[in-house]
Amino acid sequence: WEAAMDRELAELIERLETELMLAEVRRSPDRIDALLADDFVEFGMSGRRYTKQDMIRLLPQEKGPDYQATDFEAKQIAPDVVLLTYRAAARSRETGEIAWSLRSSLWRRSGDSWQLIFHQGMPQAD
Repeated sequence: WEAAMDRELAELIERLETELMLAEVRRSPDRIDALLADDFVEFGMSGRRYTKQDMIRLLPQEKGPDYQATDFEAKQIAPDVVLLTYRAAARSRETGEIAWSLRSSLWRRSGDSWQLIFHQGMPQAD
């Protein structure tokens, strides 16, 4: 099952994804709780597996890089599920060095809102 992607829905999912990259959102346990589904799982760049509770605990303490995303592609893979893939640049706050990664996220409609159920990032090969 794959439907033609509604542009308005694609833009909404992109906005929600980029919201999760903002430092002020990452510091907000309430906003993280709203954006991540209870069954959320992430396979991080470190090779570690994270749950929603891990993210609520870890993200507010993070002193990580600044993120910028590009090359979004959204595909509606089920009536209430959207796959989003993109490239992300993580700029170190200390050195200014940029590391590129490839990212994928699954978003699921929950009532009137959308929540992230899965995320994975991997270093982009040169």
